[in-house]
Amino acid sequence: MLGIYSSGLTLLTLGIKISRPAAAAIDGVILTIGTIWVVFVSQSFLGPFQSFLITLGVPLASWAGILVADIFARTKDYDEPALYDSAGRYGAVDWTSIGILAVSSVIGWGLVANMFAEEASWNNWQGYFLPLVGEHWADANLGVLVALVLSFVAAWFGRRGRIRRQEGTAA
Repeated sequence: MLGIYSSGLTLLTLGIKISRPAAAAIDGVILTIGTIWVVFVSQSFLGPFQSFLITLGVPLASWAGILVADIFARTKDYDEPALYDSAGRYGAVDWTSIGILAVSSVIGWGLVANMFAEEASWNNWQGYFLPLVGEHWADANLGVLVALVLSFVAAWFGRRGRIRRQEGTAA
């Protein structure tokens, strides 16, 4: 129930204009369909779940790299009220960060392998860069680390000017 509640709340924070009960209902339907698939269609749960986690781990590592670079690059605390104002100093969308996330995710997914090819064949598209670095790296899921480091470095250098302008803007 907590998962449905918090996921429904996430739908609302994405800007979808629906009531909280409707958001929880939508999320409940999605989770029910997923549960039915895992219980009645999938041959196993663990393989597809681990494959899903690796797939999700790459953009999460990228996001973490961007966030850590942002925190380390700042000399002043965040202006918390301005974080909620799309017209404020931080703006509504940071396209540089979204671009970094997208590029590093594509590179990272190319460096992870679906170790559960039979159980999660829907995820066999990953690992497209492994022939370039050597198939022996397939078990390392190197793409998660690469996404983290690449995002950190790109955000550190690519966002510093924007961060300085944000810190220079009056509260």
